[in-house]
Amino acid sequence: MKFKFFSFLLFFINFFNAGAQDFRWQADLEKVKTNGFYKIVVTPQITSKTENTNLSDIRIFEKDKEIAYLIRKTPDSIYIKDSTALKLQNYTLVPAPYIIVKEDKANKRTIIQINFKENYQIDKLVLTLHGFKYYRRTAWITGINPLKRDKKSRYSENRLENFIISSEKQPIIELYGENRYKQLFIIIDNEDSQPLSVKNIKAYQKSIELITYLENNKHYIIKTGQVNISFPRYDLSYFNDSISNSIPFINVLNFKNNIEESPKKGSILITKTWMWLTIAVLIIFLGYLSYYMIKDMQRKKQNH
Repeated sequence: MKFKFFSFLLFFINFFNAGAQDFRWQADLEKVKTNGFYKIVVTPQITSKTENTNLSDIRIFEKDKEIAYLIRKTPDSIYIKDSTALKLQNYTLVPAPYIIVKEDKANKRTIIQINFKENYQIDKLVLTLHGFKYYRRTAWITGINPLKRDKKSRYSENRLENFIISSEKQPIIELYGENRYKQLFIIIDNEDSQPLSVKNIKAYQKSIELITYLENNKHYIIKTGQVNISFPRYDLSYFNDSISNSIPFINVLNFKNNIEESPKKGSILITKTWMWLTIAVLIIFLGYLSYYMIKDMQRKKQNH
């Protein structure tokens, strides 16, 4: 009896833990007409829905069958610059951000607040600025609002990258690493010069592709948005060089949320619910175990 109850407890905990770790997002893949390998572009919209910045929580399914894929990222050596502007090769444009420009006159600085709709992977920012014919100024980018002070009344200087803004070429900001940004701040040190006019800012993500083998007349879905899930280990990863780069693209249709409430709120609610349920079951189990031990001790005393 004791063993059965303990087995039930383990099943109960594992069942609800599994339910709390479902993929939060899924989308249909466009149906293919012929069998073969296809490319799926990992757009900024897809990366914004992943929980792990290294994209390890992406999966492709055909019914309950998990479909193997491999990831192709453009190496840094392919990125090309010239003396006047950036030749954007192998980049994907991120949805246009909302920009707010503030003048910090006390510190002779221009603060550009860049707001994105989602947490996007940002690898490059291209600025379009207007001002006097010749200008050259130091600037930096941060993810923390520089106008907000800490408890010691000091401004934060958490700089992600330092750079120079010059009239000689279009300002380009390179960001490195697997990060997600919903808000960024660019600070331009004007010193005693007039502030520059910000006309436009474009954000880009390095191009990422999924390579997978699909069959015609089958329905495939792509899922993502699961916390703490590791990269799948498919045999296909050993054959990257054997698959041509000229294979056709396939579209990802609209994503839908697998959780009715918003992901963050829903996740917290689910986690707390299962936590209290698990605690309640543990209390019942411990109470039962204590009762069983007391009865067993009483029975042994009576036998003596």
